[in-house]
Amino acid sequence: MKSTGIVRHVDNLDRIVIPKELCRTLGIEPKSPLEIFIEDSRIVLKKHDANGLVGKKRGNLGIIRHVDSLDRIVIPKEICKILTIEPKDALEIFVEDTKLILGKYEPACIFCGEAHDVYAYKRKLVCSKCIEEIKKLLK
Repeated sequence: MKSTGIVRHVDNLDRIVIPKELCRTLGIEPKSPLEIFIEDSRIVLKKHDANGLVGKKRGNLGIIRHVDSLDRIVIPKEICKILTIEPKDALEIFVEDTKLILGKYEPACIFCGEAHDVYAYKRKLVCSKCIEEIKKLLK
């Protein structure tokens, strides 16, 4: 999964705006139907292919939503409940093949990805374990 470095907030109506450059890259036009399903603790959006999905089940939920003319999509309440997504929560956007993947944004260590016990240094986050390892290298 490739991080885009883009973080967006869910609005009060449980919508998120999909960046225009990602829509262009993935061929998502306004009113395109998107399939929404859950993988692990992330929301996956994929351009709906009615022919390719006949008789197949994707993820835990089979919900299809259309992208509106402002490149927004409403995240279904059921999915927000399952993943405990609240209005104003930050969601990070990832791209994997032809999928857009949304996950709760958790600042993490730039070296190991650990999200707990992190400290900011020159606008970068580093966890205490990596700090200790760096200290050992400098001795």
